[in-house]
Amino acid sequence: MASLFSTSAGLSEGRAMEVTRRKEEAGVVLVHGLNGSRYDMQELESYLRARGLQVVNLLLPGHGEEDIARLVEVSWRDWVEAVRSELQALKRRCAAVFLVGHSLGGALVLYVAAQEAVDGVVAMCAPLHLYSWTLPFIRLARRLVPRIRWAWEDIRDPAARYAYSRERFEQSQQWRVLVAIENLLEFLPHLRQALPAVTAPALIMVARHDHVVPPRDGLAIYRQVSSSEKYLVTFHRSYHLITKDYDREEVFEKTAAFIDEQAHKRGVIVQGENHQQAWQQAGKPFAPPPVLGLQTRCWRWCQQQWQLTSMRAAQFAQCFTSWAALVYTQTAKKLKP
Repeated sequence: MASLFSTSAGLSEGRAMEVTRRKEEAGVVLVHGLNGSRYDMQELESYLRARGLQVVNLLLPGHGEEDIARLVEVSWRDWVEAVRSELQALKRRCAAVFLVGHSLGGALVLYVAAQEAVDGVVAMCAPLHLYSWTLPFIRLARRLVPRIRWAWEDIRDPAARYAYSRERFEQSQQWRVLVAIENLLEFLPHLRQALPAVTAPALIMVARHDHVVPPRDGLAIYRQVSSSEKYLVTFHRSYHLITKDYDREEVFEKTAAFIDEQAHKRGVIVQGENHQQAWQQAGKPFAPPPVLGLQTRCWRWCQQQWQLTSMRAAQFAQCFTSWAALVYTQTAKKLKP
């Protein structure tokens, strides 16, 4: 009986030490973008784990390998609740918790950080306004075409773009559900109202050549959050999906450095590999894309140019609309008696 009791006590003590050790660690919730999956954050997840962090790579409701029709059944509130639930679970295991999100995920983590206590938040290419005409256009278009097939992934690196497109094809994720885009656009006004309540340290990342989210949205987020400690980083070699593009190594390094610094300020020491060792584990180069026939290359080039031209035309229309509104306002003030 004595030996049995001693063994039990030893097990209890070991479990208590394990819980204490885990409680002294830092944890991160990764949140992908709209129509994305865990694959978007896969390399970043491996990198942060190698740096000594507990990482949860969240799959938003209606995304991933699920039936694409599920996106019609969920709302932006379901996405927010999923992020909040993972955050609460991580808080029970870690002494310091951080939220990291890309695109829609970046908007979601900012919104949750405005309502929940976190030790830091990283928003990558997060939308705030997008384009003024987008919501009425999507509402009209979805009545005619509920979903569209997207041929262009906003990644500048050809090898990374091919690997990402192939992954999406294998998971049957080439389609964009317009109702989901409408949910995102309806969520943004709520995010704009919540931003001043964000007081946690914030790292805002934008891509200078982003064709999906205007870089000005990142600047607006940086200005509107109330964090006393906030940083704005602009990447010049990548398009929208910066976790897969040319700048991904710098994106990973700056994210880990930010988390490590904020955790250290709260007395949590992150123990893991250094940057070079972690990058060797997570930053494997993408295989070069296969050589395609001339006809296929011409067809894909035409598709890509059409979508890029559409994006640039939308950006020009937004600039022209803003300029026209400004001219109208100034003219009206001058003519007012």
